Amino acid sequence: MARPYRASVLTPRGAKRPVRKLSIDRRQIRRTDRHRVVRCPQASRKGGGHGDVQVNGAGSRASAVRSPVGYVLTHYPKLAQTFIAGEIEAVERAGQPLYIFAMNAPEVSETCRPGAEAEVARTVYLKRSLGAGLGALALQSMRHPLRMARVWRLAVSSGGGHPARIVRRLSHLAQAALVARCAEREGIERLHAHFGLAPATIVWLATAIARASGRDDAKFSFTIHGFHDFFDAAETRLDLKAADAAAVFCISDFTRSQLCLTTDPGLWPRFHVVRCGIDLSTFAYRDPPTLGSRRRIVALGRLSPEKGFAVLIEAVAALLKRRKDLDLRIIGEGQARGALEAQIAALGVGHSISLTGELAPDEVRHELGASDVFSMPSFSEGLPISIMEAMAVGVPVVTTWVAGIPELARDGSTALTVAPSDSAGMAKAIERLLDDGPLRLRLARAARTRVEQQHDINRCGETVAHLLRGDMA
Repeated sequence: MARPYRASVLTPRGAKRPVRKLSIDRRQIRRTDRHRVVRCPQASRKGGGHGDVQVNGAGSRASAVRSPVGYVLTHYPKLAQTFIAGEIEAVERAGQPLYIFAMNAPEVSETCRPGAEAEVARTVYLKRSLGAGLGALALQSMRHPLRMARVWRLAVSSGGGHPARIVRRLSHLAQAALVARCAEREGIERLHAHFGLAPATIVWLATAIARASGRDDAKFSFTIHGFHDFFDAAETRLDLKAADAAAVFCISDFTRSQLCLTTDPGLWPRFHVVRCGIDLSTFAYRDPPTLGSRRRIVALGRLSPEKGFAVLIEAVAALLKRRKDLDLRIIGEGQARGALEAQIAALGVGHSISLTGELAPDEVRHELGASDVFSMPSFSEGLPISIMEAMAVGVPVVTTWVAGIPELARDGSTALTVAPSDSAGMAKAIERLLDDGPLRLRLARAARTRVEQQHDINRCGETVAHLLRGDMA
């Protein structure tokens, strides 16, 4: 059994006070309760990041002896990824404790919202603790030189001979060593990552390090989401990761099909469709209201090329030439902001089209509730959370029939869909919804029902917890 560590309790105000020591070994966690946190010594050494992590998020007797699962993320907390925070809460409500790792510390703006301080306190930030990771990697390499040599070769060879990619792999290897070290100390036998890029690389390599250290029962899985997971096959190497993973979670049937394209058919049974969810209790439904003097269109998503917002701006600009009662608000931030601002200025529609930047979740819900039509003009998607949120509150949706979107937005049933990049078709569909009240009502009610059936965060969290305990047992 590992030596005991000093623990702390999060008080209602977020302050910490010392409590009795806990004894932790690889198989179980004893005498834990709902709000107790344990410091990972390797993450909290001089030069390290935040090392406090909650090791038991449920109060049941069964979960009190259940090993935590290590979650590896790119950022945490992050406004643009509230669906991950929702999943973490739902999985822990389902009785599966989690231990959170994030590659990057949050921006200051991300820590200002309610609850963010506690999320930061429980997270181990890997890049901030890179020195500790390098130390852990060196130690394991000295202890198990032959087996760790194979791990080094795995990391380097997966870079495909590309110098910049190999450098990234070595950084991932150091972060993986820190994850593996914390996992050994905290009794974590399962790792899970969101996104098939760097987080999946880290859990893949961390599991290889654990196995090289004699922990043959170490396992990992990861969730793939869409466009960025498949864009660069040489970078993601989903074929290698899927071959070693105990399970892969795919957020839609479309993403599962794309993973099948790059992998051996013998692996396909371990690929599970696990849909993302939202907390329906925070998205109160209302029937589409009677239109006012101004018709408001809203869009929500990362400002990046694959979201297709340039097409939506072109469509609304065309509508503004024949009707002056429209406003479009695009919520989000990203690399395409400058190009979109230039497009709005060139079209002379700045009086009716605005980019709001990122908004807090309650502000997003307010914007959705005040809107008449929601539009998502994507070129590629796994399955957008933003469409779920719009449907949940009763905003009729116009979107494109690409990738995983039709699994939720069915043309004429739960939404109106058009061809990607078809600005004229987008304009026509938006105007049709604005001019047809009965259609707006029918689509909104059917859409809310579909979200309730497939995207309730509590049901989704139970599914994830079951798979982590079952398929990875």
